Amino acid sequence: MPSSRAWLGAALSLALGSAAVLVVIPLAVLIKTSWVEGHDRLADVVSNPGFGSAVVHSFELSAAATLLAVPVGVAIALALRDRQLPGRAFWRAAVLLPLLVPDFVLGYSWLRAYARAGLTSELFGLAWMQIQGPVGVWVIVAVNAVPLVYLIIAVGLATRAEPTTERAARASGAGPATVLRTITLPLLAPAIATAAVVVFVLSMGAFAVPQLVGAPAGFGTITTRIYADLALGSDPQGFVEAITLALLLVVVTLIIVTPAETLLGGRLQLGRMAARDTDWPSSSPTTRVIVTIAMALYLMITSGLPLLALLSASVTRAIGVPSTPDNWTLDNFLAVLTPRTGEALSRSVLLALAAASILLVLGTIAAALGRTRGGRSVSILITLTLVLPGSTLAIGLLIGYGRWLADTVVIILLAYLAKLWALAHRPISAAVDRLPSAGLHAARVSGAGLPTALVTVVVPLLRPALLAAWGVCFLTALHEVTMSSLLYGPGSETLAVVVLNSADLGGVGVTAALSVLITAVVVLPAAALWALGRTGVRRPSAFSPGAWSA
Repeated sequence: MPSSRAWLGAALSLALGSAAVLVVIPLAVLIKTSWVEGHDRLADVVSNPGFGSAVVHSFELSAAATLLAVPVGVAIALALRDRQLPGRAFWRAAVLLPLLVPDFVLGYSWLRAYARAGLTSELFGLAWMQIQGPVGVWVIVAVNAVPLVYLIIAVGLATRAEPTTERAARASGAGPATVLRTITLPLLAPAIATAAVVVFVLSMGAFAVPQLVGAPAGFGTITTRIYADLALGSDPQGFVEAITLALLLVVVTLIIVTPAETLLGGRLQLGRMAARDTDWPSSSPTTRVIVTIAMALYLMITSGLPLLALLSASVTRAIGVPSTPDNWTLDNFLAVLTPRTGEALSRSVLLALAAASILLVLGTIAAALGRTRGGRSVSILITLTLVLPGSTLAIGLLIGYGRWLADTVVIILLAYLAKLWALAHRPISAAVDRLPSAGLHAARVSGAGLPTALVTVVVPLLRPALLAAWGVCFLTALHEVTMSSLLYGPGSETLAVVVLNSADLGGVGVTAALSVLITAVVVLPAAALWALGRTGVRRPSAFSPGAWSA
């Protein structure tokens, strides 16, 4: 039987080989191709007015989304720590809804809710005329980022906040504002900085919302420009521009993430048990009423009305027709229930299942190797692909493997694996770091081999984290659109690509019906995973803040 050293060597070889295929080769060929094909055209590309405006718009979007999302996410996390808040469990689940709704569906639903001839225009005569343009893109991207900020701050509250100190300050006569300013926020500073970095980088790589909401109004970003150069353009210089923009995203990401990882890495890891809810100072009844009303209004504006508008558009005969029972129809759903849609749906589900299952193995291996030098290298590489924009990865994979895999589901699967590996690794690594070593040691002393000891002792203890990792990867892959829209070919469309193409063609009712369909496809499995996580002993759900603590 192979020794432990042999098993670890095989695992390290598999992890390093996978990282080379999924990360190193695509980025290396991207850099090489940019130099070989574009160094003599770089001046023409950079001087193109569209290039400069796309770069400026992307930085504007990232800055605005960060300034909007971080304060809102921090406020929600602080408000929901009060155990006596009415409906607290519901608010904690509802605030995460944008994570389940695909971002392109969220953007389209906002158009159906607040644009001219939208739901609010029909009901109240009110329309947000600026929604199709930069302001609309900023707000929607920020709303989509608020749940991530909330999760990061929740981890910060669990690992860094000091409820006893807050209670002592309140007992000494300090008001809530003084406690917040002098104790809570300074302790949360690393978490807030981490949230700001994450939102800025992810907003820089946002594609679906700028494409749906901003592009029709002339607001193009780096990602929409890459999409136009690759999917819609035929000029060879467009390919060079796409590569240059992709590398610019890589440079920006490294400039922002590397110092943040150096300064903040490890500051949020669990050094003690999370504070119990009963330890937090309770707010006054008046404050709880205000918070409840504010949460209800926020969720109604950001999620409730947009999703209601989406459902209304999907069952209404035509745009501009009052959405009354007399005008309701199922024709839009019948129109989308075609063999093409069925094939795209089954393809999306199979890709998500395959990606989540493979990533569960790769994430477990990377977590097991976390304390080795090779394991740390793998961790850095897969974290890089998580924060890199999907369009950059897609171009690297096209250049690296397009000769053999272009227009196939295999290259889409590789993109999912490269992008989502860190999502599988993080929750499993957090759980591995907190495992007691006595059980594994006892099994080995009793004669069990390493594989047997892992299967019988470690895996049962890791089951909640494994379920969380698999669920997050499955749901994320199920509605991924940025990479799929660049990599798909005839016969390899995913359901998200079908929805995006329908929106580009302007079919309101059909697009709304497709959006409702893909939202149901994502939300129903998420609800099932949540229910499974709630059974038995308390287990962290797929979106539990503790899953992201490492």
